[in-house]
Formats: sequence, C-alpha cells, structure tokens
Amino acid sequence: MTRAVGQGDIVRNADIGLTSVAVDRAVATIPASQLDKIVGRHALVDLSPGQLLGSHSVGELRVAPGRARIGLKLAAGRLPTVSLPAGAHVTVIETSPDKDTGTVSNLSTADAVVVAAPKATNDHGSWLVDVEVDSGNAARLADLASLDRIALVERGQ
Repeated sequence: MTRAVGQGDIVRNADIGLTSVAVDRAVATIPASQLDKIVGRHALVDLSPGQLLGSHSVGELRVAPGRARIGLKLAAGRLPTVSLPAGAHVTVIETSPDKDTGTVSNLSTADAVVVAAPKATNDHGSWLVDVEVDSGNAARLADLASLDRIALVERGQ
C-alpha cells in the first residue's frame, strides 16, 4: 500500500504500489498479475502505507449491524445523470403517487450511501443501483421501490 485506506473504502490504483518480496508459502500475498482483483474493491480492514495485501484484505463488504442494503431499479430522471460512484452520499426520496396531489411535506426521505454504482438495464430505460440505509428504513423503502416511487438525490458529505 502506498497510502492508507480505511475499512470499507474503495481501493484505487493510486493506493497500491508494486514490490518484489520473498515470502514463505504460509504467507498469503496477492501477485501483481492479480491487480484487477484489488482495484475497485472494498478494504475489509484498515490498510496502512507499506502494508502487503493478503487475499482477505479486500472484497465485498458485508452489511454492518443496524444497516440494510437495498437494490433499486430507477427510471431515467430519478437519479443524477452524473456518475454516482460507490461511497456517494445520497438521499432516497419518496415520490408522489399522483403528480397532481402530492405535496413535498408529506413525502419521506432517508439518507443512504451508494454501495454499487448504477448500471443501465439491458433496455437502457432504467438503472440498477444498490444503496445502504439504516435498517429501520429498509422495509418502507423496499415497498416504495416496488411501487416505483423512489428518486435519488446526491448530497454533499
């Protein structure tokens, strides 16, 4: 590692340096040829500058206690047109069921973090995105998602 990466953060190319070392078979390291298996993955532990990466240093995050991961299918126009990378802070907003009678004051919101960047569906009419929310909001948001009543707004940190 060339610089620190906190647990849960995405490991980027600039975070990794290559070195030659002699290691015992009992020491699990990741060869340079497998760099693509590291970049873009989450740090599963705090990583320090100078640290050698082992096979269990990066991977997919498990959902933390008190949190929930929700998969959303959003129509174009229900999320920003700019890239929403993993780690982006967003607000999940309930949209009105009837555009003529909905009032903003009656609609709920929930803070969330993008877990997997949006991907276009095969027909390119919708986007699939995973977000992490407080578990207390999960059931309500999943229900709203099933009714196509959710939009995402990116917010500053």
